[in-house]
Amino acid sequence: MMSANRAPKFGKVELLFKSTTNDPINTTKLIFEDCGLMITGDHIVVIIDEKDEMNNTLTSTGNVFNLRELQAYKTHAQ
Repeated sequence: MMSANRAPKFGKVELLFKSTTNDPINTTKLIFEDCGLMITGDHIVVIIDEKDEMNNTLTSTGNVFNLRELQAYKTHAQ
């Protein structure tokens, strides 16, 4: 069960950005490992936790992307 203050966690998240030249070969893809994902309004937020050697979360960083810039996203289970 997910806590109220946590985003769902995934083993991997892939973001595929729209190409400005309509050339599928020049499409940008970002891959994030072991991260959280949240969609809110017109944005998608990928959350990366920085952990210590005991696997305790020290800090979290949210990477915010505008949904209008994305062609697709794909999630992979942990």
